[in-house]
Amino acid sequence: MKLQHVLFLCGFTLASTTVIQAQAQTQQAQPSGNLSATTNQNAVKEPVVKLYQALNTIQKSAKNSLSQHTAILNQALDSSYDFPTIISKTVGYRYNSFTPQEKAVVLEAFKKYTVARYLSSFANDTDAQFKISPDVKAGATGNQQIVSTTVGSGNDKTQINYIVHNTPQGWRIVDVLLNGNISQTAVQRGDFSSTLAKGGSKALVDMLVQKAKSFNTQK
Repeated sequence: MKLQHVLFLCGFTLASTTVIQAQAQTQQAQPSGNLSATTNQNAVKEPVVKLYQALNTIQKSAKNSLSQHTAILNQALDSSYDFPTIISKTVGYRYNSFTPQEKAVVLEAFKKYTVARYLSSFANDTDAQFKISPDVKAGATGNQQIVSTTVGSGNDKTQINYIVHNTPQGWRIVDVLLNGNISQTAVQRGDFSSTLAKGGSKALVDMLVQKAKSFNTQK
């Protein structure tokens, strides 16, 4: 399994200064019994279920073409991830200075990069098992919930938790926590910072495009 490397290293330097633990989310999380009675746990888990169903399908269809795998994952990610919110948090304060056109180009590049990252990890795997905890926990804010999962098989399992929030389109993933507390968004924000400082949105797009190409050649 290359899960930790693909989901979090992503071809960038995982320096200690960029590994920001999401302790606020985990420390403030409350047991699912404290959730509002109106919170539908199945609905909360739905984006993670869709993502894992797509990854499982891809694993079991390794002979399919890259375009077929990409189509499956694109559909799953579009209904599972809140990409605009993730991009905003990852880019940070600079995001507000982007034009609508720049935001659209960055979003498209980030989505393609995310698809390539997942495919590089799972397209050739045959044994990864995806398990979702039956209960969800309240997140750091009233609009957030935490879906706990494990990915892997046998003794090679990794705890991957998802922070989801409610949107007009339903529950969507806004962050991924490795081992329950290392925020992918925070890691990427640290890694993107120097590129954005040097060349703005264009430099970030160029980097994401190159990373996506490198993932595609690794399969």
